[in-house]
Amino acid sequence: YLAKPIPKFYYDKIKVAGSLETEVDNFWNNTLPHYFTQDKLYGIEQEQRPLQGVVKQRADFTIRYVRNGDWKKVVLLEDKKGGHETQPSKWSEALEQLTNYLKLVRAEQAGNETLCGAVTIGTYVRFYHLTPGEQTMQDYPSPVTGKAYELKSDEENVHEILNELVSKTSS
Repeated sequence: YLAKPIPKFYYDKIKVAGSLETEVDNFWNNTLPHYFTQDKLYGIEQEQRPLQGVVKQRADFTIRYVRNGDWKKVVLLEDKKGGHETQPSKWSEALEQLTNYLKLVRAEQAGNETLCGAVTIGTYVRFYHLTPGEQTMQDYPSPVTGKAYELKSDEENVHEILNELVSKTSS
């Protein structure tokens, strides 16, 4: 994905000291459509930034897949601005938000499907899944399960995981 000029542009914007969460959102907004394409019956929704002090009600990105005429939410992403990549409390906070969103999706869809999610802080992303009947997220099985992948130095692994998510959620 970083071989493409637009995702690369936004990756570089995230790396600028003091960059905002919006830059992380812009990166995913321009990267996810290369994987979760309309030709494969995916739609990508981005939550609008709430006003300062207003509590967010949804994940930053929701990926839907059309299955038998029904739009199912299959992957959610929660983003945070850079500068906090080494703070376990920020990862825990974002994971808790993502878990709460996925539980709401599970209740709303009344399905028994595994839901996938990711947390991004700056240029690092970590992948998770919520299996049927579970209330806590588990690390998504990947080349280095539980790792926070850096978008550039671990690009091959992130690319592989994104392709795998497309494969798993479309079957």
